[in-house]
Amino acid sequence: MTRLIFAPPLPLNAFPYQTFTINVRRLSIEELEEVVNCYRQQGAEIKNYIRHPSTVRLLNEVLGLDLQPTTSLYQYQPGDIIIVVGLKRPVRGQEVEVSIEDLDIAMISIAEVKS
Repeated sequence: MTRLIFAPPLPLNAFPYQTFTINVRRLSIEELEEVVNCYRQQGAEIKNYIRHPSTVRLLNEVLGLDLQPTTSLYQYQPGDIIIVVGLKRPVRGQEVEVSIEDLDIAMISIAEVKS
């Protein structure tokens, strides 16, 4: 089953490969809505690995989801569709309220794996 994954900025330890190439495509919020709706209609499992409560709350509001902040670590599975969501200007050690304009959103896919 396809999984639509919301992940923090590029968790490299999530990928079990020694050498691999990824494609990164930045998304607008409108494009993200299209992606979520498409995979939701296909019955994809939607999982969240973002721990920042304000970011998760905003994604829920805009996308009509029911994600919960989590400290669980993401582990890649072939076929995963990965949506990386971070802040354009990260603030360390503080809980900040965010708006859509604050988010840096990208879709990540594995392009090539080398042994």
